[in-house]
Amino acid sequence: MAIKQELTHRLTDRCKDNRTRTIFYVLCFVVLFLAGYFLVHRPWFAFGRIAVEGGKALTVEDVVSVAGIQQPINLFTVDRAKLEHVLSHDLRVEKVTTKYAWPNILEVIITDRRPAGYFVCAYGGFAKVDYNGLVLSVGKGIKDASAPFVEGYELGNVYSGDKIADEDVLQLLQFLSKLDQAITAEIVEIVLDKDANIEVVLSSGLPIKLGKAVNIESKRDTFVTVCNELKTKKINAQYIDLSFNKPFVKVN
Repeated sequence: MAIKQELTHRLTDRCKDNRTRTIFYVLCFVVLFLAGYFLVHRPWFAFGRIAVEGGKALTVEDVVSVAGIQQPINLFTVDRAKLEHVLSHDLRVEKVTTKYAWPNILEVIITDRRPAGYFVCAYGGFAKVDYNGLVLSVGKGIKDASAPFVEGYELGNVYSGDKIADEDVLQLLQFLSKLDQAITAEIVEIVLDKDANIEVVLSSGLPIKLGKAVNIESKRDTFVTVCNELKTKKINAQYIDLSFNKPFVKVN
């Protein structure tokens, strides 16, 4: 009986020791985990880097500055949702997504907002407008050839970030957005007169009349065909008129 009691005491003590040891290990793990979590989330802790893919409008330095990311970069403290939200409101950015890449890279995939045309605005200025009618910038002159000049229509007093509401202008911009960049690169000037008639002038100097803005979408396929044929054929014409059911060529 005494031996049995002794064995029972020993088993009980061993169970207590095991339980105490387990609790100790768990506490050590929790302390180490919290210490590690605290450490890697400190602003001065450097971990990982940011890479910008897709677009050319923003550099890594631009992304870090616009999003307010502290240096050195610590990806544990970077809020991806906040980063995407901030960049999506930048006028240079049309679309932005993020993803992690091995081993420690946060990729920021940006689609640049492309200008569709320059418009005259108030006080002798020029507004650069994208394909959705968003005013990207306003300045005193046309500083690059990234988009054609739209003559005959004045936007009035607009500021960067404003949205154009005129339906004729929006029809024109949507028409341009569906053209290949190789074709839009050949357009140097667009005339939008007071009656909403549209005329496109190519880099060769040849005008192509498209008719009313409200009907311009129906002319897109014909316009593309004509532009492609002009690359291989020499047409001695004053202008090409696509406002009729069949294209009309006014020869010199």
